[in-house]
Amino acid sequence: SPTPPPTSKMLSAPRPAAPATFPNSQVANFYFRPCRDHCDEIILEYCRCRCGTVRKRVAGTGFTNLMEHIRRERPSFAEEMLAATPGQTGSVVHYVSQTAQNTFGWLELLVKCNLPLSFCESKLARRSLKSVSVETIRRVMEAVARAVERSIAAELPKRFGLVFDGWSHDSEQFIAVFAWYEVDGAVHCPLLCMAPLVSDETDDLSAATHHTFLGTMLTHDYGKSVDQCIFLVEDNCSVNRRLADLIGVPLVGCTSHKLNRADSQQVSVCAEDLISDQAVMVKLRTLHHSAKLRFQTEHTHWGSSFATLSQNFELLPFIDSEDEELAELLPHAASKRRLRDLLGELKDVESVSKALQGSNVDLLDVRVWFDGLITEMPSYARYRAPRADIVHSPDFEAGCVLVLKGQAKRLTRAEKAALESFMVDPRAQDRATDEEEADASASFLVMAVGDRVLGRTKKLEGKVGTVKCVYRKGRQHSYCVSWDGGGITEVAAHAISSHKASSVVSSTIQDVTTSGVNIGQCDGD
Repeated sequence: SPTPPPTSKMLSAPRPAAPATFPNSQVANFYFRPCRDHCDEIILEYCRCRCGTVRKRVAGTGFTNLMEHIRRERPSFAEEMLAATPGQTGSVVHYVSQTAQNTFGWLELLVKCNLPLSFCESKLARRSLKSVSVETIRRVMEAVARAVERSIAAELPKRFGLVFDGWSHDSEQFIAVFAWYEVDGAVHCPLLCMAPLVSDETDDLSAATHHTFLGTMLTHDYGKSVDQCIFLVEDNCSVNRRLADLIGVPLVGCTSHKLNRADSQQVSVCAEDLISDQAVMVKLRTLHHSAKLRFQTEHTHWGSSFATLSQNFELLPFIDSEDEELAELLPHAASKRRLRDLLGELKDVESVSKALQGSNVDLLDVRVWFDGLITEMPSYARYRAPRADIVHSPDFEAGCVLVLKGQAKRLTRAEKAALESFMVDPRAQDRATDEEEADASASFLVMAVGDRVLGRTKKLEGKVGTVKCVYRKGRQHSYCVSWDGGGITEVAAHAISSHKASSVVSSTIQDVTTSGVNIGQCDGD
């Protein structure tokens, strides 16, 4: 019989390389790029190969047409993609291990589906993913949390704000804390922690406990001090007001909380009418009466304080007034009139309440909306006035409003002192001024009525028009300017620069001469 090869040679024999496999989508994206028109806009159905060939690919039909060209023109595409860097091929197979991918899959499944850690030990779950223990998942989660904390700590500036809120669950108080700061002009608000307020059996939930919790968390996890916080954002309860005093920073109270407090006061006037209205809605939930209303389509989402009133008036035409059980509960004419008036007031409040939830709302927007509500309903001034008792830092909020309005020269001494921590570096302010002057020197004519907007050149001599500018945060204003050669550039550009308009949304141009033609309306960039 033949002699077997030595063991050392068997161990040193090279293992055959696994064939390189790339999905068709990855191969196509490696060689093809979307075609673009003369305006640098993407043409969806056409792609251009590296060799210059253009092929058509309809969305949802796969990559067969592109792969035929690649296999014919580049038969060694697999070797070329293996020689390329992972960033060029778009593949993570080269530098991510299977264990890491499996662990990430478990983390994503548990976190996004809000599953318990014990789910990874379920036999049904292990049929789809490679098995992993609870201890491993817990250890990896803690490591990921520490890595995220290090990343946030490296980015967190010397001065920042804190936004936090608390809630109770199973007789235990939890608190969530967000940081608020800017990096290169972009606002960042990462979650710093979400944990129980106290870790022992004490029930002390005072402002001192909150202060200790914030100081310990910032020092231990992020290497920062609570003294570096320059403002707080929370609701207007007494604990948070005291906490702001302990830290020595202004408190920006939750505007929705102020709105709800004012609504409660207004609704209490019609308490008896609302109780009767609620009794009708409870009666309509019974099986007999709800069956009659089940075929009425509900087009409105009831999700606010006036939901019951809105739903009642929507369903009122379909309620059987001759039903003896409902006849005793239906409100009388005077009650309906009061409830209808209340509903009209609450609709205005509801629109403001939804607007407050926007991501780009500032204190100036809040002040404008609240002043409008106070004008319509003077009783709301108790909670919504600029210097109401519920406002913790009236000088700070009033100063912010004046600065946002561009009226910093009107600041009082107390308002200047409240805003001292937010003073901008003069050198940075000079650079920003230079940039604004450079933007103002740009041709308004090209921006408003250039080839990109109208598609052709227009003569504007002898015309009068209105330019509507949209500022940051959505505020609008209109300027009446005349087109007399180059004069429009200076007039409109100065108006936009002085009010920091972010874009020109429309220009309505009308001919004022007897023989002229109305040019029409155009949309700017």
